Amino acid sequence: MDFLRQQLFNIIAFVFLGLFVAVWGSVLLRVGFWVPDGRTVAPPLNGALVTAAGVLATSLSSLTASALGFTIAEVRRDEETRRDLQPGDADTGVAVNAAEVTARLSGRIVAAVVVYMVMGLLVLVLWLFKGTASTDLIGAFALSLLGWLIGAAGVVFQTEKPLA
Repeated sequence: MDFLRQQLFNIIAFVFLGLFVAVWGSVLLRVGFWVPDGRTVAPPLNGALVTAAGVLATSLSSLTASALGFTIAEVRRDEETRRDLQPGDADTGVAVNAAEVTARLSGRIVAAVVVYMVMGLLVLVLWLFKGTASTDLIGAFALSLLGWLIGAAGVVFQTEKPLA
């Protein structure tokens, strides 16, 4: 029982990420192996699968983005404190230490970011290759991933500012 108590957060994270991969893997397989039949434009997906996939994708996107954002803000605040700056003064050229940000991320957050990006990239590739034969769900997640990547890239490239 102590093992379960000590590993509860890891178990929850594993179940959530496993469910995300299982649901989106099912969507990818159904759309990826669907052959146009002349009657429908895209493969039919039941409402429960569409809802679960949408909720999981949106949740994981929000969770990872907020965890990254809060960690970056925490590192920036600590840097301001170390340099004895007033809040907001650090924007004049102080870069965020990317190594410090990644060091503060838990293994669960790193796993969530990797799972989200891998599944999202698979969805994006499927959407690009299947084109009109893919579903709106696939297109929505692919566009969401692109938006998430653009936001993440903005932070990554922002950390490359030279120190003042």
